[in-house]
Amino acid sequence: MWFSNLICYQFKQDVSYDQSEFEKALEQDQFRPCSSQELSSFGWTNAFGKHGQTLAHFSQKSILVCAKREEKVLPAAVVNDLVAEKIEQIEREENRPVKKKEKDELKENILTTLLPQAFRKSSLQFAFIDTEKGWIIVNSGSFNKAEELLALLRKSLGTLPVVPAFANYDLSVHLTDWLTKFNAPAKFEIGLDAELQEADENGAQVKFKSFDLSSDEIKQHLDNGKLVTKLALDWQERVKFIFQNDGSLKRLSYSETLKEQNADIPKEDMAVKMDADFLLVSEELKALVADLKAGLGEPEA
Repeated sequence: MWFSNLICYQFKQDVSYDQSEFEKALEQDQFRPCSSQELSSFGWTNAFGKHGQTLAHFSQKSILVCAKREEKVLPAAVVNDLVAEKIEQIEREENRPVKKKEKDELKENILTTLLPQAFRKSSLQFAFIDTEKGWIIVNSGSFNKAEELLALLRKSLGTLPVVPAFANYDLSVHLTDWLTKFNAPAKFEIGLDAELQEADENGAQVKFKSFDLSSDEIKQHLDNGKLVTKLALDWQERVKFIFQNDGSLKRLSYSETLKEQNADIPKEDMAVKMDADFLLVSEELKALVADLKAGLGEPEA
């Protein structure tokens, strides 16, 4: 429930969902395990796992959803070795070369044979919709995976008019300005990690971890024209994270005070605790993103 990476999107219009209709929409694309010949399967699962009964959990003005992916594991090296053995056998027994089309067919046949026996691995991906401010916040460090979840949600709902929340900001300029002045926006403090890069996208990079970012060494890199691509920030001593110039927030860590806020809820009431944790985390993240947007000011045209 404690989101560790954030990719944020914003609705282009006001949004409101009926709980019953929303649940029915997700049921159309509910997760099912891979069939014998499927490489992967992707669909909605209970938002609270075994502690919940619904695919979408509504809590005040937030909606939690969870997508599950199952994939068959077929090591490429194993497949390639079997294909090579079969090719060698044909060339030896029939005294002829095996052409590309036949090689592809051999590989396809081997995959078909192996798929039912392949190991399976699964993963969960969470996201929540803030119907008040019109945001979708995905717990992912990968835009590709976040977009997969959005694509599934769009398929279920029929429409999902959203854009990346920080798409219209030149974030490298903002991050560089904050570090150059060593002055983060209100409610934020600069942390100890950063990554800088020469203006040329293929230019040299320098990374700093647990480093005094106000030092002369940092200033020298900035004076030489390097731009900040990643910067550690501390929000009100409640949440620490890395803000990247692609708009993602990585490596979120929460204060002990925050994490212990619902510690008094008995483990026997796990559904109650998960609801309380979700409400706590979603409200914190909504406030964090709102303050971050405020600190960036109006987006560039």
